Amino acid sequence: MSLIIHPEVNKLKEQLTQRIYEYDNLVNHVCPEIERRYVLEFGLHEYKLYSLELEIDKFRRKLHLIQIEINHENEINMDGIDKIIAKEFEEYDKQVQAQIDEINFINENNPEKLSESDSKKLKKIYRCLVKRLHPDLNPNQSLFELGLFYKAVQSFQQGDLRGLESVVAILPDENAEEACEIDNLKKLINDYEELIDKVKKDYPYNKKNLLDNRDDHDKYMSMILELIHDRQKDIEKLENNINGLI
Repeated sequence: MSLIIHPEVNKLKEQLTQRIYEYDNLVNHVCPEIERRYVLEFGLHEYKLYSLELEIDKFRRKLHLIQIEINHENEINMDGIDKIIAKEFEEYDKQVQAQIDEINFINENNPEKLSESDSKKLKKIYRCLVKRLHPDLNPNQSLFELGLFYKAVQSFQQGDLRGLESVVAILPDENAEEACEIDNLKKLINDYEELIDKVKKDYPYNKKNLLDNRDDHDKYMSMILELIHDRQKDIEKLENNINGLI
């Protein structure tokens, strides 16, 4: 396809710039904040529920192993049974530990937020830099400009306003508009729209409504707390059954 200059190019570049910015903002700022909120709101309770359900599985397995020994009229070796259970549930215990490690990390690493005005400035500068430096919009850029783009992305990811401003300060003068393939721009816009849709369908973005809607939030929290109470009762029954056999 031949390269052409067309009035639609600027419009398509603006659309692509917005899609790229929206995707980067979702991945680097919106989704991490949603995940942080979700973990702080529900994470500890979900961890407790999962831990209790794991304990129930362990108790049921222990009860089964004890019953086997009784059926074979063997002496019950609790240390041996505990070792078997520890081995069988080793991977599940690692998952539980990873879950609590994530909760602790988020609790201990609550990032400082930019002021509202600085946040708006960060986003405005980044949108401009995306249009000026993103490889999809500037296929003929120099290696120096590509390096500036990666610096801009890193600064945006970290919420580093000063870093973005430094990129602007050393940005070369913009060249005259170059020819661009309209079909390619349209394809890139569609590609980013698909990426954005995927992000919004997946975790953590799919938890946004649960966090923002107070009724849904409270219902989910009540459900978790009720399940925790039920699992605690189940564990008491299993412990009593085991104690009745040994």
